[in-house]
Amino acid sequence: MKFILSLLFFTTLLFAQTKPLIMKHADSLSVTKRSGYLLLKGHVHFVHDSVQFKTMKATWNRNSDIVQCEGNFLFTHPDGSIQAKSGIYQKRIEFAAASGNVIARDSAGSYAFFGERLQYDRQKKILIMPTKPLLHHYAENQKDSTKKDTLSIRAEWISYHQNEEYAEAFRNVVLTHNGMTVTCDTGYFNKKENWLSMKGNPKCVLENHELSGDSIFLKLSPDNKSLKSALVIRNAHGIQKEPPKKRKPGTHTEAFGDTLYAEFDGKKLSKLYVNLNAHGFFYEDDLPDYKNLMEGVRLDLSFQSGKMKKAVVTGNAKSTYFYVKKNRTVAGQNVAAGDTIHIDFSPEKNQVKQLKVRGAKNPSSGRYINLDKETAKATEKDSLLTTNNLKDSVQVRKEKGAK
Repeated sequence: MKFILSLLFFTTLLFAQTKPLIMKHADSLSVTKRSGYLLLKGHVHFVHDSVQFKTMKATWNRNSDIVQCEGNFLFTHPDGSIQAKSGIYQKRIEFAAASGNVIARDSAGSYAFFGERLQYDRQKKILIMPTKPLLHHYAENQKDSTKKDTLSIRAEWISYHQNEEYAEAFRNVVLTHNGMTVTCDTGYFNKKENWLSMKGNPKCVLENHELSGDSIFLKLSPDNKSLKSALVIRNAHGIQKEPPKKRKPGTHTEAFGDTLYAEFDGKKLSKLYVNLNAHGFFYEDDLPDYKNLMEGVRLDLSFQSGKMKKAVVTGNAKSTYFYVKKNRTVAGQNVAAGDTIHIDFSPEKNQVKQLKVRGAKNPSSGRYINLDKETAKATEKDSLLTTNNLKDSVQVRKEKGAK
């Protein structure tokens, strides 16, 4: 079967190569001094197999069947079209190049290229834009680039493989999509399987979220409208910032580790997993000095509407949690250690409901420090010191008066 398909492809390719390049129209034609060259002017129109291209002025090398075009270059083929100021077509290898305000689109209206230069290999169905291009990928039935569902990629160099629906971008890559911005040195976008892969100082910034590491792999939803999951490999760092709501303070969460995996529900974080040298902290915006800490081999965090719901710390687990009263003062501190620590939160109140510590290799331990008493003792001690200082000052004055 593979042999038959290969044979059919070769036959089709050979047929296209043997079909003549036909000049259908030109307002004027003249022979140049160079042998085999024709100069065509005015509404020039060429046809080769299923390819057509038009321009205002063309130089046709009939020896090699290469046509150089100047002015309003329009190249059309079954898979799409290319518009530019100028272009060139090489019939024998079915290769087209364009320059100057280039716009390339596919026939389905799913993507568009914008830039200064473009190369198109029709045999391999590969487009290359080597000079600061912009690629737009549109959601299904959407051709308006102003809509938020448009996926946009900027870079110094981009290639697009039509058959695989696969794009590669290199150097100063910036990807934007539905409120998400990704920057990196090298990026890959697979339209068929809805994934993005970045390396070289990648950073992914979403609404209230930020991810960074040595490499990042993003999975989009089937409709390409939202982020489904993210995998960060090596030197992983994740940040979540939830804004205040209904008189409740906002929250700030950070996690670090060798590997980080996150799942999203719409634009909200639903799960976060950190593995190897995992540690993290979270705090409420009005109490930034009181960071709740988690540290272990692995962290598993789950969220409800963006608020932390449950945390499991595994392997040499340690945690520190501050208890905050309704008047927003810190009443106490809970310190725990063991093999595994389970913490259940009340997302509505931003408070710990239950904390369990288990130990086998590492004995479990936990203690509660009453910060109200510590504060009271410190206040009492300061008051005592102040009183003693006043007494000493009065005694010194009395002694000076007696002298």
